[in-house]
Amino acid sequence: MTDGLRDSGWLETLSGRLGASPQSRLGLDLARPEDRSRWWCWCRLASERDAEAKREAALRRLETDWGCSPAALVAAGPSALAACLAEVGLRRPEPVAGSLCRAAHALVVDYEGDFERLAGAADGLEELGGGLARLAPGFGATTVLRFLRPLRGVWPAAAETPLAPAAWAAAQHLGWISEGAEPADGPAAFLAACAERAPDLSPDEVEFWFEALGQRACLRGRVDRCGLGAACPARDSDGAAPHDGLEGDGFAG
Repeated sequence: MTDGLRDSGWLETLSGRLGASPQSRLGLDLARPEDRSRWWCWCRLASERDAEAKREAALRRLETDWGCSPAALVAAGPSALAACLAEVGLRRPEPVAGSLCRAAHALVVDYEGDFERLAGAADGLEELGGGLARLAPGFGATTVLRFLRPLRGVWPAAAETPLAPAAWAAAQHLGWISEGAEPADGPAAFLAACAERAPDLSPDEVEFWFEALGQRACLRGRVDRCGLGAACPARDSDGAAPHDGLEGDGFAG
């Protein structure tokens, strides 16, 4: 790891390329239970192939018309939610509305509409993730893990939620996680690296940027598309020291 890649100022430059994480863009404070309900809805929307702007518009519309708490979703019902989502242009409003309502109903019946009860009853990540996935079809492993990652510090059972494969690959390429590390050690190693190398930045934001880098380049072995330009360690085959600048954005078509 070079000093350039340890520098939080460099990461802030990268943030200008990639923007903020979804939870930051949406103004969510996941320490608040009501915002965790909003995040749950967002994660279901994010599992669809709609454009980011439409997902955000859909969440805002849900919030405005009905609210995102389990009780509010149950009260609205799938038909009204589907009509709401269709108006903002979602491609598959009925399946999304159906899964949101079924999950909300299960939460209301089994946990009094409270994610905290479900999380508090879970003994570890497997039980927590399984409980969330069983709420309704449409909440598969990818969606559940997306929901849990920024909640590692909120729910003890979520503490070991693994990094997304793309973020893991980028973290290893950048030297934030050793090549020999086990996935189970990834969250703790990543958080420790954030505390050391970027103490002024949110680990959730850094993880979001790493996942974006990994999806574009690391997982595909396409270092030529890496947003780090010449600073990418995987490009540095001639022994030259990487620099702090970014060459292009690395994210164009």
